[in-house]
Amino acid sequence: MTEMQQVFLFYTFVYFLVKGAIYIAIYIATIIIEKKAREKHALLQAYLTHKRADEKQRWQVAYALYNKRHKKTKTMWKKAA
Repeated sequence: MTEMQQVFLFYTFVYFLVKGAIYIAIYIATIIIEKKAREKHALLQAYLTHKRADEKQRWQVAYALYNKRHKKTKTMWKKAA
C-alpha cells in the first residue's frame, strides 16, 4: 500500500469514528430529553386532574342545576317524538 492509501484509510477510519460518536451522543441526548418530557407530561396530567377535581367540586351546584334542566329538556324531546 502506498502512503496516500494509508492516509486515506486513516482519515476514513477517523471519519466513521467521529460519525459514530456523534450518533451515540445524539441518541443519548434524545433519551434524556424524552425522559424529562415524559416526567413533565406526567406532572402536568396530575396537576390537571387535581385542577379538574377542584373545579368540579367548586361548581358542583351549577353542574347539578344544568344537568337537571338538561335532563328535563331531553325527556320533553323523547315524549314529543
